[in-house]
Amino acid sequence: MVMPSLSFLFASGLAATSNTHIHRHSARLMMVGGRMSSSTNSNSSSSDNTSKPRILCLHGRYQSGSIFRNKIAGARRKLEREYELHFLDGPILLNAEEEEDNVYGWWNRDENGEHTLVAEAFEYVIEQTKTEQYDAIIGFSQGGTLATALAVSGVMPNIRAICTAGAPCTHEVLDIDSKKNGLDMPKLHLAGETDSMVSVESTKELVERGGNGQLIIHDQGHLFPTRSARVKEILDFLAITLKDNNAI
Repeated sequence: MVMPSLSFLFASGLAATSNTHIHRHSARLMMVGGRMSSSTNSNSSSSDNTSKPRILCLHGRYQSGSIFRNKIAGARRKLEREYELHFLDGPILLNAEEEEDNVYGWWNRDENGEHTLVAEAFEYVIEQTKTEQYDAIIGFSQGGTLATALAVSGVMPNIRAICTAGAPCTHEVLDIDSKKNGLDMPKLHLAGETDSMVSVESTKELVERGGNGQLIIHDQGHLFPTRSARVKEILDFLAITLKDNNAI
């Protein structure tokens, strides 16, 4: 697939070249125009927010944190009753010039089919979340693969559960040394029977790569499910794995 022109955004900020736009940005939560957004109701008290387990949400390729947030609105509203959700934009800007809304990715694939900038994706998420602490990660598609790799590698030691949808098994991302907590990591992976982008077989491979994985196959396509039955399964999984809010 021919991709649009790309711009890679580094947390430290770099000088722009003639062909690449490098942006300085901040991951402060609730910052207008910032790279991280919280889905917590602004009318909620700070004590209510901090009492909830916190979940980092990673979007799919050609999305953004706000696009992912809107697409899963049906599931998000139910999740927000129990959890504080934060949506992070990916580091690679994928916009074509005629597009109005910014869309991002986590890594690229070169002309030889090799995935590139994977290590940078790890570093980016760690840097952007270094002042925050999360209990779980939710990820869709490419963001789901990254969520799995981050958790089973042990680089985010406070993570206690992962939930993904439409996420493929990308070996260049998952070929990492798993630490003990990663090997014990509870994982819930959802796959769509009619998903034309990520096969059920690929997600089955992801289930088997580190952690204690469960697989749910639904009758839809390449999406993060928002139907009540699927959302209940996600909520039940998180309730069990995050029931002790003080455990690490």
